[in-house]
Amino acid sequence: MSRPPRPARNRVEWVTFGVAATIVAATATLMVVQSFGSFDPAAPVAEPAGAVRATEGHWYVPVDVTNNGDETAAEVQVTAELTIDGVTTTGDQVVDFLGGDEVAHLTFGFDADPASGELVIRVTGFAEP
Repeated sequence: MSRPPRPARNRVEWVTFGVAATIVAATATLMVVQSFGSFDPAAPVAEPAGAVRATEGHWYVPVDVTNNGDETAAEVQVTAELTIDGVTTTGDQVVDFLGGDEVAHLTFGFDADPASGELVIRVTGFAEP
């Protein structure tokens, strides 16, 4: 018992096959390249991002948090400490996720002028998701 002959494939079927095969090959190639590639670990840093703004007895300090690594950082804890005449005021903020080379913009508020004391801004911790 023989099977009936199959009809020849038409041009649309060949084009569809070619596109699908290209997508599968590109995905496989990308996976291989990424598995052998090297990635820098997450490395978030915080620094002042501009002029301090004063409004009605409060001072606001803009801060940029930059992830200098390739990997994502999670729960990035940023601390700003303002010390004036031996008294330290501390503010903390958390950035949920910070992708590689991504920048998050934060603002810290103080009741005293940061120019009259020492302001230290730093990343105090983060997690790797």
